[in-house]
Amino acid sequence: MLTCQIDHAKKNKAGEEICGDSICVKKSSERVVVAVSDGLGSGIKASILSTLTAKMAATMLFHGVPLDEVVTSILKTLPICKVRGISYANFCCMVYDAKANKCTVVEYEFPVVLYLRDGQTIELEKEERTIEGRKILLSRITPKENDLLFVMTDGVSQAGMGTVQFPLGFGVKNILREIQSLLKYKLPPADIVNHLVKLAQHLDRETRGDDALAMVAQFRPLYVLNIFVGPPEDKSKDESMVKRFLNMPGKKVICGGTTAQIFERVLGKKVQIELDTISFDSPPVGKLEGFELVTEGIVTLTHIFRYLEGQQNTLSLAPQMLLNLLLEADEINFIVGRAINPAHQNPLFSHDVSLKFRIVHDIARILRERGKIVNVEYC
Repeated sequence: MLTCQIDHAKKNKAGEEICGDSICVKKSSERVVVAVSDGLGSGIKASILSTLTAKMAATMLFHGVPLDEVVTSILKTLPICKVRGISYANFCCMVYDAKANKCTVVEYEFPVVLYLRDGQTIELEKEERTIEGRKILLSRITPKENDLLFVMTDGVSQAGMGTVQFPLGFGVKNILREIQSLLKYKLPPADIVNHLVKLAQHLDRETRGDDALAMVAQFRPLYVLNIFVGPPEDKSKDESMVKRFLNMPGKKVICGGTTAQIFERVLGKKVQIELDTISFDSPPVGKLEGFELVTEGIVTLTHIFRYLEGQQNTLSLAPQMLLNLLLEADEINFIVGRAINPAHQNPLFSHDVSLKFRIVHDIARILRERGKIVNVEYC
């Protein structure tokens, strides 16, 4: 099954403290929705209107509200500029149904929407609809692995406007040429959108320019990571939980010495400890057939939490290996045993709440904020 990896970059208009362009992403393993909006003008007012538009669109589409109702709600909500006679924000939305492998792109007065396959553009067949008296463009795509959808506000396409080099702005043709050139050099999509926004900033150096936002959706296989943290509360469930965990699709990690012993007993295999990976502040790395990593639980997870929160700048081997797996994954499933280890109790919390529950909860929160799909199950 495919999913969408979403990356974006943006910049503020010169002299503004906040960007007037916004993006909102909603993800599950079966559905990905992205909404990008450009607020009219710049600054706080543009930011409020574009944020409202993007969040309304993404939230409603993610929960299956029919397209016509979504667009109608947004257009009725947006005020109209009395001088220009246009809405105070435009938008472009992408809805990807992973089960059906169908992608729908909805555009309202949006300047740059490019779909590339193997480095070449695919001309989207755009169905024109009139909703609330406005022209809406609707495209339907059946994605293939590694297809790319680029969406950009006019801060990119109009960058450098008024300069000798680009009197009418950088333009869509130049954007496409730049993307294709970078793809030939195998530059990752995330780096491409970062480059385009930095390029827009460079071209705007002689002008005030505008806010700019560039987004890319890359269609690729869904990467799933499953992590078993701590033994089940009911020892009689050890074997059934191990077998269930083994049958879950995706890569697998064991966190916790006692947990590893349960897997050893059920599977009849021994964890091989790599003694040369022991360090002063970190447990060693363990290897077990069928698993990406076996490591200690609380210490490893605590280091990862502190790193993600910016409380420490480096990680030793075991935490770094687990962090790499977490950042690579699209969907992360934590199976957390309820068995309480008295050594791991935090006096700041009530007696029946384990420190591991809090650490897993906090790591899950951070990963969700970074666009990951995170599920936590207790046993």
